[in-house]
Amino acid sequence: MIPVLFSVGPFHLYSYGVCLALGMLASLYLMRRRAAREGFPAPDDCSDMMFWLFVWGFAGARLFYVAQNLSGYLADPLRIFAVWEGGLIFYGGAVSALLGFFVTVRTKKLSFWRFLDFITPYIALTQFFGRVGCFLNGCCFGTRCELPWAVEFLQSNGPVHPAQLYEAFYCLCLFFFLRARDRRSRFEGQTGLLYFLLYALGRYLIEFVREQPAYWFGFTINQWISVAMILVAFVVFQARRRGADKRS
Repeated sequence: MIPVLFSVGPFHLYSYGVCLALGMLASLYLMRRRAAREGFPAPDDCSDMMFWLFVWGFAGARLFYVAQNLSGYLADPLRIFAVWEGGLIFYGGAVSALLGFFVTVRTKKLSFWRFLDFITPYIALTQFFGRVGCFLNGCCFGTRCELPWAVEFLQSNGPVHPAQLYEAFYCLCLFFFLRARDRRSRFEGQTGLLYFLLYALGRYLIEFVREQPAYWFGFTINQWISVAMILVAFVVFQARRRGADKRS
């Protein structure tokens, strides 16, 4: 793979960082253009939200990864800051980013559910770029695979599932589906809750071919988190749908 695109002396340009930056810029461009066209939110609110989601999400994703691999980092604490080596967990970032999102919309006095509907398709798009970056970086690969599209990484000790590309493709499909669905939403929060439901379902299935240790009853910690997210999102979805039906 290509973890480093090029180097100039001590400076290294990492493919993961480039892909993540491209994803954020592409999402921000599309968000601002749509906001200017539809009148909500303000384009500058999109920029502010993208910044705070990155700060909160990146911190949570890194801390969650460190917590899952604490013994290795206790031996060398400075490696906690070596983010160029990889080591971000989406669910940790999702929880902290959601908290940051809530704080930001409250500060700006914006509608939580309406903004959530607006932004979640672009979160899926940014994830697409991020998973391509994981593939180039050689992290987050899958289990042993003998299929024609199997790939081999330095750390994989043989051909494995390109689990990063599975998730990248799924997130790209999710982006297009949510954008189309958002135009036909029956209630505020429908698109945002569909994102959490569908992403968690896809992640649950992809975990079966990811190189992850089982933690409890044969399932990985990310699968258990996926199940919890599906249940919570489904309950809230149904509650908001029934509330919309009563008002109509």
